[in-house]
This record gives sequence, structure tokens and C-alpha cells, in this order.
Amino acid sequence: MNPLVRGRRERRRDLPSWREDAACFGEDLDTFFPVGDAGPALWQIARATSICAGCPVREECLDYALTTGQDHGIWGGLTVQERREVRRARRARGA
Repeated sequence: MNPLVRGRRERRRDLPSWREDAACFGEDLDTFFPVGDAGPALWQIARATSICAGCPVREECLDYALTTGQDHGIWGGLTVQERREVRRARRARGA
């Protein structure tokens, strides 16, 4: 079994501390890692971002993705391209 899809009661020490509180915990991870940006991928992106929209740890997730350089998937409700834009803006501000 995929360790990220286990029940919420089973604690995983190798996951970031916020991960088990994420709205996506237990969801099919393929939804958050669409292949491409057309066809079925558009549905995956819409589904993933809608799950992220109400997530109590969305900011932590996005910070994790930006800090660790996640170049694939939906993290903190943002696509790869959206995260690149956030990184560019942060560099421009000197943050």
C-alpha cells in the first residue's frame, strides 16, 4: 500500500508534520500529478485545486513545495507554472 494513502489514524514519521492534516490525505495521488495540461489533465488539475482550496494546511504545503523545489504536481493549490511565477516574484523582491 502506498504510504501516503493510509488511514489518518496511522501516523507516519517520515511525512512532513502537516501532511496528515491535508485535505488530500488519502486521495488518489494521481489526481495531484497530472500528465500534461490538456484533456484528462485539465480535469485532474481542476479536481486537485478544488481539494486544495479548502485545505487547512495549504500554506504549509505550498511552502514545502517551494522550499524543496517540487517541479511536478499540484502543491498548495498551485500548478508547476504558478509555483514558478511565485519563485520569480520572490527572487524579484529579494525574498
